[in-house]
Amino acid sequence: MKLRFRITLLILFCLVCLPSNADLHKASIVETIDATKAAQFHNNMGTFYYNDKDYFAAIKEYRIAIGINPDSQTTATYFNNLGKVYLLLGEIQVKNGLPLQGWDDFSKMAQISFEEAILKDCMKLEYYQNLIKAYKLTGVMNQKKEYFLSNKDKNVFNVIPAALILSEQGNIQYANMLLDDFVVQNPDIIISNDLKKIIKQNLEKVKEDL
Repeated sequence: MKLRFRITLLILFCLVCLPSNADLHKASIVETIDATKAAQFHNNMGTFYYNDKDYFAAIKEYRIAIGINPDSQTTATYFNNLGKVYLLLGEIQVKNGLPLQGWDDFSKMAQISFEEAILKDCMKLEYYQNLIKAYKLTGVMNQKKEYFLSNKDKNVFNVIPAALILSEQGNIQYANMLLDDFVVQNPDIIISNDLKKIIKQNLEKVKEDL
């Protein structure tokens, strides 16, 4: 009697809960996770926390986004966002004279994040500009400038951080020469338009100093 009752309940459940056109052969118990959408969700959450000044929560969300979607061009955005949080915390460390070593050297972590962003997407000027801020904070600008200048023939994009450092240090003429050469040789790539604006800004600085 109990067995018949259970069978009846099961039949009623199937009739009520399953759609009439359900294909049980195609049914999947586990829904497929869209990694791109999931990563974007966590990136957006990171930005929410960043704007809310909950920086460690933002770091966690950006790192989750990178972990979910580690190898796409969009990942560069996540690394850049992560780097901006580290940069802010690094600036606080420096301002307050806190130690800059070990796992909590936020300036160094910012540098690594921006370098990763550029490796994923070398066409965003913002990533280079943020990287130079991190170099300045970690005190390696001269070292990095020499590295990029000595390796500009191996990778043409090394010209960009080298020129930005030169501009930061006041050597605008040399910086513009490098950027001009880059733009002439690569007129059709996206970042060249942004570099033209840097060249123009540098020329305006020179005029102001005269």
